[in-house]
Amino acid sequence: MRARSIVGVLAALTILANLLLGVGWALAVAAGIAVFGFGETAGWLLMKRSHPDIPSAKGSHPLSPREVEVAVLIAQGLTSKEVGSKLFIERGTVDTHVQHIYNKLNIDSRPQLAIWLMERGLLQRVSTTK
Repeated sequence: MRARSIVGVLAALTILANLLLGVGWALAVAAGIAVFGFGETAGWLLMKRSHPDIPSAKGSHPLSPREVEVAVLIAQGLTSKEVGSKLFIERGTVDTHVQHIYNKLNIDSRPQLAIWLMERGLLQRVSTTK
């Protein structure tokens, strides 16, 4: 089960539990929204903290901050599934981001994407030796 799905289930369970305990529907829904909001925020904060090496998208280029995150991970050789796992998004969402990135940059391959990122200082050379 994906992180976003889990957060949604927890929010729904919070609402249900509050209703079963006799809490008014407005407060039960507010509690569910709070749980969902906290879960989404915590996921975003954990992702940022666990990936401090992802550069920001500041600069003069057409990519959004999320597209830069996806592009960097793709250029580092991760599969769409692996990128989705790291960023807590669906594989299909990653593929959509990649297609938007390719369209914006007028490129059509991962090696071209890596070159574009390196030319702008958004991707550091990744050592293959440890």
